[in-house]
Amino acid sequence: MVHISWFKSEVAKYTFYGVLFGLMFPILATCIDIMRLDMELSWKSAIFVQKNYPIHYIIDTAPLFLGLFAMFGGRNLDRLKEKNHQILKASKFKQDFLANMSHEIRTPMVGVIGMIDLLLKNTPLNSLQKEYVNIIHQSSLNLLDILNQILDLSKIEAGKFDLTPTHIDFKKTIHQNMNLFLATAKAKEIDMFLDYSEELPTTILADGNRLTQIISNLIGNAIKFTEGGDIHIKASLSSKKNDDLVIKLEVIDSGVGINKKDQETLFTRFSQFHEASIIAGEGSGLGLTICKKLVGLMQGKLGVKSELGKGSNFWFTFKTTRSNLTITKENTPSLKKQNQKYNLHVLLVEDSDTNILVSEQILKYLGCTSDIAKDGKQALKIFKEDTYDLILMDINLPELDGVQTCNLIREKYTKIPPIIALTSNALPGDAERYIAKGLDDYITKPFTTEILNIKLKNWFGDHHEYH
Repeated sequence: MVHISWFKSEVAKYTFYGVLFGLMFPILATCIDIMRLDMELSWKSAIFVQKNYPIHYIIDTAPLFLGLFAMFGGRNLDRLKEKNHQILKASKFKQDFLANMSHEIRTPMVGVIGMIDLLLKNTPLNSLQKEYVNIIHQSSLNLLDILNQILDLSKIEAGKFDLTPTHIDFKKTIHQNMNLFLATAKAKEIDMFLDYSEELPTTILADGNRLTQIISNLIGNAIKFTEGGDIHIKASLSSKKNDDLVIKLEVIDSGVGINKKDQETLFTRFSQFHEASIIAGEGSGLGLTICKKLVGLMQGKLGVKSELGKGSNFWFTFKTTRSNLTITKENTPSLKKQNQKYNLHVLLVEDSDTNILVSEQILKYLGCTSDIAKDGKQALKIFKEDTYDLILMDINLPELDGVQTCNLIREKYTKIPPIIALTSNALPGDAERYIAKGLDDYITKPFTTEILNIKLKNWFGDHHEYH
């Protein structure tokens, strides 16, 4: 609780203003009576008026009553300020907690996910070993997904979450999401089919990534709580005005269903409506909460119709625009071409031995060589112009941090390669903040060969000869 001097409080300020304003009434009333009686404007005349006209006794109480009323108003304002301060303090605590949690969890996850990724790609494994490693890999990705869900929710609540509409093939997007769950559905003897209305256009303008997040969550939940039977995905046109559309997508399953009581809390945080999910420890209970907020950003609604033992119908609507752009089919590159070999010499600035080992091996897998600096000072000593094609810079370095080291390199040299930040910080505005401070790009830890490969391709394209 914030303690401030009474004289600096809103109570004191408003009381003073109330009394001051109240004094105007007896002064003005006395002056009017003096003028009405055609008397000289003096203290003697004022005393005469006050003694001979009792109405002034009532008027003279104005400073008292207005002061009291103003005091109560000031007290309420002080309480409001205190409440706002507590809200801001709680919000800052939440942001600090999320930042620390993200950093502390992501840092060891670099070793887990990075090494599993390399183990699968770089070493010969028999079928049983592959099965074990894939289970570990999936479990680590599930942990990271829960962390990302918490951060997504934080971004949305902080108002720092923006949709990125692009021209997408909506039917293809739905099929891609269905394909993600085909193996699981087949194992549980579930048939999935899509009913795509002929009224819907092929191409729309929408955020495909966020639509995928919503659709995959609803399909995943439907499969989780369905044993045998079928899942019917239905896309239809809810309303239309010129090229502006409202599309409705339904995911209808023949699973266990949800009772009325659980439906009321279904879209609240950390809500898990089915005992099986709690026992199995699957999910964070945040998926539907995030879906509801994403649908809200798309100016739509998310709801459910369900009856216990008879299945559920999860549906959502969203506003979009018909696109006249024809999306051409992209040639999907082979895995070998996707993970191409670059001929880059990289300066890796990282203080964690585990992260150094993982990063070195990923760079080596992508055909890069590397030199290591364990802190900012060492990086400044090692760096030479025309030597490195890329600098991977950890942000949380001892003594000189990554941003300071980056700025010192830019001050001292003119020929500087791209500097990409490596950090476990993934809260709203982190990427923009680091880029604004002088770094060229941003990779959130933990990262895999695919993530680094995408970054290298963005910066260096398909060219392979640099040094």
